[in-house]
Amino acid sequence: MQKKFRLSILTLSLGFAPAIAMADTNADILKEIDALKAKVQQLEAQVQANQKATEEAAQVANHADVQVSGIKQQTDKSGLKGLTVTGMIAPAYVYNQDQQASSFVFLNRSNGSPSNGTLYNYDNSYFGGAYIQFQKVTEGGTKWNLTLAPDRGAGTLMNGQSIVHEASVALPLNDSTKLIAGQIPDWEGYEYTWDNQTKTITHNLLFDFAEVTAYTGVGLDMTSGNWEWKTMLANVNSPRYYYGGNGGRAPALVFRADYSIPGYDSAGVGFWGLVGKVPNANTAAFPSGTSSTAMFEVDGYYNKGNWGYYGQVSAGQQTGAAYNGDTAKWYGLSGLATYNFTPRFLGFARFDYLNDSKNGGGLVGGYLVGYQDGNNGFGPGQVYDPAAGTWSVVDPNTGANRYALSLGWNYLLTQSTTLKMEYRYDRSNLNTFYNVSDGTYKKDNNLLAASLVVSF
Repeated sequence: MQKKFRLSILTLSLGFAPAIAMADTNADILKEIDALKAKVQQLEAQVQANQKATEEAAQVANHADVQVSGIKQQTDKSGLKGLTVTGMIAPAYVYNQDQQASSFVFLNRSNGSPSNGTLYNYDNSYFGGAYIQFQKVTEGGTKWNLTLAPDRGAGTLMNGQSIVHEASVALPLNDSTKLIAGQIPDWEGYEYTWDNQTKTITHNLLFDFAEVTAYTGVGLDMTSGNWEWKTMLANVNSPRYYYGGNGGRAPALVFRADYSIPGYDSAGVGFWGLVGKVPNANTAAFPSGTSSTAMFEVDGYYNKGNWGYYGQVSAGQQTGAAYNGDTAKWYGLSGLATYNFTPRFLGFARFDYLNDSKNGGGLVGGYLVGYQDGNNGFGPGQVYDPAAGTWSVVDPNTGANRYALSLGWNYLLTQSTTLKMEYRYDRSNLNTFYNVSDGTYKKDNNLLAASLVVSF
């Protein structure tokens, strides 16, 4: 009996097993549904939060657009659109053996005297200066340039104490031609003016003594393929030719052509020439202050890897600009080689030669007329007379030929700061360098220079 009961219980349990299993399954499904509902609610909350954040971001962006638009409009109204400002400051230190000068050089005038004109020598040229440049390009493509450089710019050399180095405009006439006008620095040679544009501290002999300073006039700038041509009808080295009622209608024609050689990363050749009247210091012979001048030069550059090569050959003559009052004639060459030992450290070597022997010596501008330039080593040679105890000119019809060798390095301290060092040896084939320590004339001179160049 008991056995039958146990069997019945077992049979009954087996009969309800499927139902019990189904009940467990339904409970699990309900739990999963509830979990899915919770997940959906969570996702819906996240979507709503994201939508709200997107709306807020859109509002912020719209507000920012309004602000930017207002700033842009204000910039346009204030004239800042298309405006670029750059500048440089480059204090230097120079030791000149023959002149017994060891001094910082920075924004100085002639011997520190504000009333005198700037004394331009190879040991006192454009280095040790500062400039600030404002360039603006209008919507029509017109480019405006104003460069200010106190005591070191082109304006100081040719226009008293003017701080204007360049004041020019370039007006597009079509896609390849611009009308240019104003005061524009000289286009000659491979060397630029400012310390942040050059490797050396001093400039080469051709730059300092066989080139002009600036043009004041009007001309054209044209491009075609790899060529660029520039030409101007201009006053040379003068903002206006006017000499106390003695005339002065004397513009000159200057031109330059540059060709970028294809197939090289950086290579090109340039041609420059001048024909016309240029100021002449020999005003006794030329009351109008100018005389006929013809000059021509060829320059080029080539950079490959760590090496850089630059060169220039030039020649010229000017009527009545020589030491003896006759026609000054000169020719010369300059070459510069650079090598990057590291991305920051560069070495350079430069050699210059300037033949100035005709008619006692004489260069563009006529500043050597009847004058012995003992600082720069130009003019006729000197000889010592023991009996009189004085030095005198050997031959007023024969001037000195000059040589110069410069060695040095640049170190890039930061992207905008460069430290420069240079040793320079100058030599003449005649006794033309004046030694202030003993009053003698020598054939050579030594110079050491250092410069810290900071630009933006």
